[in-house]
Amino acid sequence: MNRKLVCVVDYGTSNTRVNAVDIADGSIVYSSSRKYLVEDKGKGYAQISVDHIWSFSEACMGDVIGQFTPQDELLSIAYSFFGDNLIPVDQHGTALDDCILFSDPRGTEEAAYINSKIDPNTQIQLIGDSYLPYKFGAKVLWVKRNGAYAKDIAYFDSQQQYVFRKLGLPPVNDYTMAARKQLLDMDSGRWAKAFLDVLDISPDALGDIVGTGDIVGHIRNYGSVDLKKSVPVIAGGHDSEIAMIGMGIIDEALDVVANIAGTFDHVGYLSNRKVNLRLEAPNAGMVSYNGPFPNTSVCMGAFPTAGATLEWFMREINADTSPQAYAQYWQNTVFDGTGSLMVLPTLDGNRGVLDGIGVTTGKADIFRAVIEAITFENRRLVEQCRAVKAGGIGRVRIGGGPAKSDQWLQLRSDISGVAVERMSNIEAASLGGAILGAVAVGVYPDIKTAAAQMVHTARVFSPRTEVRDKYEEKYQNYCRRMDAMR
Repeated sequence: MNRKLVCVVDYGTSNTRVNAVDIADGSIVYSSSRKYLVEDKGKGYAQISVDHIWSFSEACMGDVIGQFTPQDELLSIAYSFFGDNLIPVDQHGTALDDCILFSDPRGTEEAAYINSKIDPNTQIQLIGDSYLPYKFGAKVLWVKRNGAYAKDIAYFDSQQQYVFRKLGLPPVNDYTMAARKQLLDMDSGRWAKAFLDVLDISPDALGDIVGTGDIVGHIRNYGSVDLKKSVPVIAGGHDSEIAMIGMGIIDEALDVVANIAGTFDHVGYLSNRKVNLRLEAPNAGMVSYNGPFPNTSVCMGAFPTAGATLEWFMREINADTSPQAYAQYWQNTVFDGTGSLMVLPTLDGNRGVLDGIGVTTGKADIFRAVIEAITFENRRLVEQCRAVKAGGIGRVRIGGGPAKSDQWLQLRSDISGVAVERMSNIEAASLGGAILGAVAVGVYPDIKTAAAQMVHTARVFSPRTEVRDKYEEKYQNYCRRMDAMR
């Protein structure tokens, strides 16, 4: 009996991974990854090589296809992409610069210019948010003003579009990656004219928009990799939303939210209606934008320095980032709500704080305080969702690297006060892509049916009242300190 697989190319902020997912149960059968470096171009400019973005996915695809047996059938190729990135290309589709990341600080003056031309309240009505330097449009304006190649720019791609160009496919945006360009009119689903006028660009420069689960074309070869037959390519989309699909978070009426943990800590859900949270609940601290399916929305909060804070500790304080070093800390740390040390994990803008150090403070104490701080921020995100989500919250489903730690999942449950469900396949974005790929080729009639077959939880962590009570005072103190900081 043939095993039917979808190959999902998952672009993270630190690596490219290809996973072959069994559509019968959602398990990963074959996997390969390549780690790329964020290149410092000076002045804090952060970019990833476009050559690596393409060639690493090609190499990973070759590794995975090379493991296929005669019993394996490749049904489709799907995608998950990190968002808020820009690759300027010329009229031939050749990249003029490397991939400029969301964390890149260029665009400060340009964001101010956009805000001077379009009232922030109007921006919120159009795109669901107002402009900051990291947003796509600010980067567009920066490269137009400052790029040595400015006169040659024909298109403003995301890595989604650039990869499709490399495959010889139409360089389209799916709904979610279009929304992450922060130039999309939430109501009409078209590029917002007010922003195009300020940026002085045409809709063609941004590209066409298709459904997240649409087939964008067929390929026989993935670069140099022979796929043995013609295979449909699914548009895919922004990693957070694809991961929500991979966790089965596809209806706001469910009492569950998704926690996509990693470099960023995201907590959110998909709503089956159009939502503009900055208008409906301006104090909630969350954003919303166009979802992966027609008339749906993504509702999400994020803590951007979650992974960076832990990485900073392991790199700069511990001076050892090996898996063994992480394991040793987890094995020797007790999370019981005691201790005076507190970390404010606002590493962005050099605003981080380490408070309460004494003469006996050691590395293990700092590690515990870092993990507690990240977990406190996770509770804040859960509470933000609780304030606006129609179906309430009784459970949090988690995927990503932190989901591997039993201790951390138990601590998240203890501090948040809700059950935390570890997914059987913690690479939720790959599972979400596989669900889209299976539905697109007709194996399942719809996303709901596919998720019912492919999405599974492996273990549930329930809150321990005695531990939660001990952490409550510490959490409230943390919130007061963070509110003052913000």
